[in-house]
Amino acid sequence: MRHATLVVALAACALAPLVGQGDAGVLDVSLASRALEPGGVSVVTVKAARPMESVSGQAFGRPVHFWPTAGSVEWYGLVAPGLGAKPGSYDVAVRGTGAGGVAASGKTSLVVEAKQFETRRLQVDPQFVNPPAAEAERIAREATLLASLFTRTTDRLWRGPFERPVPGEATSSFGRLTVLNGASRGRHQGADFRAASGTAVRAPNAGRVVLAADLYFSGNTVVLDHGLGMFSLVAHLSRIGVGLGATVARGDALGESGATGRVTGPHLHWALRLGELSVDPLALVAALSDLTESKGASPPR
Repeated sequence: MRHATLVVALAACALAPLVGQGDAGVLDVSLASRALEPGGVSVVTVKAARPMESVSGQAFGRPVHFWPTAGSVEWYGLVAPGLGAKPGSYDVAVRGTGAGGVAASGKTSLVVEAKQFETRRLQVDPQFVNPPAAEAERIAREATLLASLFTRTTDRLWRGPFERPVPGEATSSFGRLTVLNGASRGRHQGADFRAASGTAVRAPNAGRVVLAADLYFSGNTVVLDHGLGMFSLVAHLSRIGVGLGATVARGDALGESGATGRVTGPHLHWALRLGELSVDPLALVAALSDLTESKGASPPR
């Protein structure tokens, strides 16, 4: 009997470390803003009891990408409901993996609030409402190119808060329904700013130039890949000042504002994407305004 008890005890001791290595832990998941309007942005904070080698998440059926702070026990990500998100409560689910394959998970909820968007009515050159048949191939090619860019997820290049590309005030809000020459053309996928032709347009944050070209609708356009699935698009430039593949820092000149493409006058259009999702650039600026070293403004050392 004593022999059997000893065998059971020894077996339990031998198995204990193995069970401990595979046990799932609990991640503490919190949101800077627990309620958002469509297009809004919130920082997600994840805290673990032990260092994590990787952290990933899901919200609104899309991936949430995270970056670590020093020590890798705290991670941060960005979550946003798209323009089509209906009011209600949604889960933000997170999973982490530590040394030896140790798994941990956690979740929180985010409330999407209803918002009544404004409508703007504009008169533009008819060719930008009903493009000539000869331009159809070009328009389709450019749409496919942009869509393919926004599917990429690269290493994080941006650091700290985001800044507006030009000093002028915002004149057209994100999500506003646009009616061109009497025809509805969908919702505004960015923010417009007052900017006389020739105004310097600067990088909102660090990134790599993945497009610098004249596009049919947006005119002279620059797209920056900031990393972790985040992209900035600045449009209607009078001049492009950077080349494809260039790496820029926050505040570096990208070109000059103008009135190219589908416009009613000189201004700057800034669109921001989290993967394939359009979000309000001004909401991102506000969400990251207090990003400090302790919150992962710089890479872990």
